[in-house]
Amino acid sequence: MILTLEGALGVILRPLLFLIYFLSGLVPRNPHRWVFGSWSGKRYADNSAALFEYVIAQEEKLIEPIWISNNADVIQSLRERQFVAYRAWSLKGIFACLTSGVYVFDGLTKDINHWLSRGAKRVLLRHGVGIKKIERAIEHREHRLYKLFHGSPLQRLIWSYLLPWHLVRPNLMIATSPDHVRQAQDYYGVDADQVVITGFPRNDQLLQATNDGHDGPERTVIDDLSRRGLPVFLYLPTFRDAESRFDFPLEALDQMASRLGIVLLVKLHFVDGLRNRSFASGADNSLVLVNAAIDPNRLFDAVDGLISDYSSVTFDFLLTEKPVVFFVPDLADYLQHSRSFYFDFDEVMPGPKPKNVNELEAALRSVIDNGKGEWQDKYQEVLDRFHTYRDARGSERTYREMVSRFLPPATRAGITGPQQ
Repeated sequence: MILTLEGALGVILRPLLFLIYFLSGLVPRNPHRWVFGSWSGKRYADNSAALFEYVIAQEEKLIEPIWISNNADVIQSLRERQFVAYRAWSLKGIFACLTSGVYVFDGLTKDINHWLSRGAKRVLLRHGVGIKKIERAIEHREHRLYKLFHGSPLQRLIWSYLLPWHLVRPNLMIATSPDHVRQAQDYYGVDADQVVITGFPRNDQLLQATNDGHDGPERTVIDDLSRRGLPVFLYLPTFRDAESRFDFPLEALDQMASRLGIVLLVKLHFVDGLRNRSFASGADNSLVLVNAAIDPNRLFDAVDGLISDYSSVTFDFLLTEKPVVFFVPDLADYLQHSRSFYFDFDEVMPGPKPKNVNELEAALRSVIDNGKGEWQDKYQEVLDRFHTYRDARGSERTYREMVSRFLPPATRAGITGPQQ
């Protein structure tokens, strides 16, 4: 675990922060004020961003939605759109976090401000449907989260001090299917009645008859792809834990894409975003490396297929009905040193699984010629298993469930639980 200067300061000040956390639970909270955040306060993306915009668009204005971020560019961009956004430790941000009745986040309470969250209702919208095991289900003994949840008393004490936000159990979580509900119970130690099947808000734009999800920083990328006039495949690898780092072979992939006559659009996971800086995309490159902070779901409509590995993004992309290739050159090492899987990877995931660049090239040639080909039936089987709803109403169901659970009955204005 590598600490930045800011992180090291946070560790030193941790006793004071724990006191602030305790005191924050004594402040009266407004159930109509909801704060939103994503990716440790660094991004504006994912389910939090999608639900935030849905809440803003509601005519009844039951909720005061506020975005909390540590990224000045994110705050400026949202304010330019006339949205309310504050820094987590600004005076207005502190007030919002201390008095909001509901915290809405994708991963952890530190997406907003963990230290001011006690007493608020916590809603975890989740990063995705997991292939790899996370949180309480991690089985590798050297992983810090294994030590936090299952280690010796001393290990648990140390990691509880360093990573207290992982101990938070949400009041409400969303899921995409009954299988996903069971994941939530395993990973977060919650009861089934705390998990509701809504579908993901971020996927609504994928399922709309008219997809208007191309506004924002993705627009420039999409316009460039359109000018090239070539088939486009999107490569979205997941991050590797520090014990199992994988050097993505970008130069070899660039050469492969050139031979195939395609554009390979690469967005590394946000955690890996600062790596591979030696590769510079140019006008002549067949591989285009984009900003790791970009929202990948908003690129799906502009591409012809996906290359991924153990990333949960695959389950979102399946909703497009486009082919997927699983590039897994480090599969054995990943399983040994990083994470185990929730299910049998080879049996469940619907697509070829090449283990080197030559095999990947052959798999892509087959996809270009035959589309999903032999994987068509398996594709539909996975969609049915992991997506109960495919109707662009994930935000609506999530919002209705939150209103019904967290707002006083007299102010719900006829809005009840998730509409089926």
